[in-house]
Amino acid sequence: MPVLPAPAIPPMPAEQSAVVIDIRDADVWQVTARKQDARVRWWLELGDQLVLVGDRGEVRKAVADREVLGELVDLDRAHLRLHAIGCVREAHAPGRVIARGGRWELRELSISELATPLPSLHDGHSDEWREIEPDSVIARRYRPDGGPAPANPDIQAVVDSIDTVRWFADLTTLAAWDRSSYGPELAQSRAWIETQFSGLGLAVSAPAFTMPGSAGGQISVNNVIGTWTGSRFPDQWIVVGGHYDSRNSSLSSIVNTPGAEDNASGCAGVIELARALGAVEPERSILFMCYAGEEQGLYGSKAHVQALQVSGDLAKVRAVITMDMIGYSADTHLDALFESSATWSAYLDQFAAAAATYVPDLHVTLSTNPFGSDHIPYLNAGKRTVLAIEYDYDSYPYYHRTTDTPDHVGPNAQSMGGAILKTSAAVLAELAGVNDSIFLDGFEDATP
Repeated sequence: MPVLPAPAIPPMPAEQSAVVIDIRDADVWQVTARKQDARVRWWLELGDQLVLVGDRGEVRKAVADREVLGELVDLDRAHLRLHAIGCVREAHAPGRVIARGGRWELRELSISELATPLPSLHDGHSDEWREIEPDSVIARRYRPDGGPAPANPDIQAVVDSIDTVRWFADLTTLAAWDRSSYGPELAQSRAWIETQFSGLGLAVSAPAFTMPGSAGGQISVNNVIGTWTGSRFPDQWIVVGGHYDSRNSSLSSIVNTPGAEDNASGCAGVIELARALGAVEPERSILFMCYAGEEQGLYGSKAHVQALQVSGDLAKVRAVITMDMIGYSADTHLDALFESSATWSAYLDQFAAAAATYVPDLHVTLSTNPFGSDHIPYLNAGKRTVLAIEYDYDSYPYYHRTTDTPDHVGPNAQSMGGAILKTSAAVLAELAGVNDSIFLDGFEDATP
């Protein structure tokens, strides 16, 4: 009887490994070449870090030793998850960090960690953990193709009017109040913000909204809005916002909550931008606003979006700029993150281009994976929105502490805060209209 040949056994897939490389100083062509190398099966870009995955022993040959930040020899993609850093890196998060960029980190989890529900470390955000999609950009360093555009003199004048000493003085004033949304001093800080807005000739309002109280039930708190009515297009609105409430390690504490970096820095930035833009009487309306209830779940910005929907005014909003933690830099190397959704990538690029022209010392990273700040409600409502945040946010040692005081924001605060404010001022001047020549192509036809 003839011997039958053994059935063909399909070859086992080659074991994979990953190498993490430093692309901080790489140009766009070098980054593209690394991604397209034949030895690379898939990749993830995370700001200054690029994760390249391929067959074990092969992918490592695709890079030079000087580029390598780390290597994972045995890789199972099913064990990888993206984890939101939020505003601070959690030392006790499951798994181990492989790479990080934007406000996300790539973590490898064990079988037992995957078998149990992953904890939410940022006040219950449901999207804190995400599965990865190969060949995707989580965050990217802005790498312009060519030099910066020449400065527009009218925009330059607005940028030059940003006063960082004055901004930091406002930060210091705000940090003197305990601005917990649960405490009585929130109203005192709100009254001071109202005074700043009214002194600039803005129409001031403080719409109330309800949110859960610390001991159950509902409480009423207020956003603060200072409105400039556009000189030519009053029904086209730009929203500039940052939350003015604060907290410490206890979410319910109403004392010892100075919140200098988080987020007196952003709220004071809103006031400083109001000073800079009000002086040039922009053609479009601007709503300068400071939110309450951010720390407990973005309640102030959610309430504003809901109010716009109810009133029918949401269609008037052409763009939104939010600022959260803009003052801290661990060193004199100034880095900022601008974050939105992929839908608004061109809007992100506008901020990066503005920085290249008007604030060349600022190094910009862009992320299209938004998470957990007051930009989210506007993005969910389909509005063109960007969050500005300094890039050393996750290493700030006083985050949500009683020690988040003006002196701890550090010696680089005015340089860091000023860089983000000047970039935002340039974009805001473009959007709101300092003169007809600076409007973006298609801006009039922006999706409502």
